[in-house]
Amino acid sequence: MTVAGKGLVVRDLTYTVPGRTILADVSFHVPAGSIAGLVGPNGAGKTTLLRAVVGAVGNRLGGGSIAFDGAPLGPPGSRARARTVGLVEPTGLAAPLRVGEVVALGRFPHRSQFGAPTDRDRAAVCGALERAGVGHLEDRRLSTLSDGERQRVLIARALAQNPRLLLLDEPTSHLDLGAASRVAAIVRQIAADGVAVVAALHDLTMAAGLCEQIVVLDDGRVVAAGPPRDVLTRELVEAVYRVRCEVFENPATGTRVFALG
Repeated sequence: MTVAGKGLVVRDLTYTVPGRTILADVSFHVPAGSIAGLVGPNGAGKTTLLRAVVGAVGNRLGGGSIAFDGAPLGPPGSRARARTVGLVEPTGLAAPLRVGEVVALGRFPHRSQFGAPTDRDRAAVCGALERAGVGHLEDRRLSTLSDGERQRVLIARALAQNPRLLLLDEPTSHLDLGAASRVAAIVRQIAADGVAVVAALHDLTMAAGLCEQIVVLDDGRVVAAGPPRDVLTRELVEAVYRVRCEVFENPATGTRVFALG
């Protein structure tokens, strides 16, 4: 059962750069243990919103608030914030690191500046590797992995932080159906463990099947929010993406598939 105010609460968030407003009065709520999908066209503000929540835009927010479980997140760049929020985003990480070393990077918010890893750190890394299904890859170099394996390693790195809020920026982008399905299954289990999850997604079919809630952004504003069945209609998709589309539904499962018309 969810409690009002618990989980992630974003209220009236605004972010501007010279000559342009990127986010305008954005508000939504993601309870612990649920998955929310951010959808919208390129340039709608999805990635900026995730980076604002994690604190990667510094102190340049023009207004609004971000809270988790009724309390403000820590200052941008702080250990307190990093202990609450994990972010998985596309990365060009090219250092010759092994998978176990990459995942161990997620423990930095919990370690003293010069302290050696503790038994708790090692247990957290081992648990994260297993939860993401990459324990068998621990000694492989990141550069030798497939895109799907690399994505699961990056999820494991975020899980090593023990976050209560997990943000995912296009977690299934460039993955084949099998790899995308495995990532989706991991995300579902993370939410089932009580973590609030927010995922920016381009694949509307994936969003409809994965998420309990959809937040639609267009030109930096929330134009619709709610359950996928209520929000992801043909009319809304055509209006937001400026295309003609068809929506097909499996009457047995309620699964929706979106295709260009």
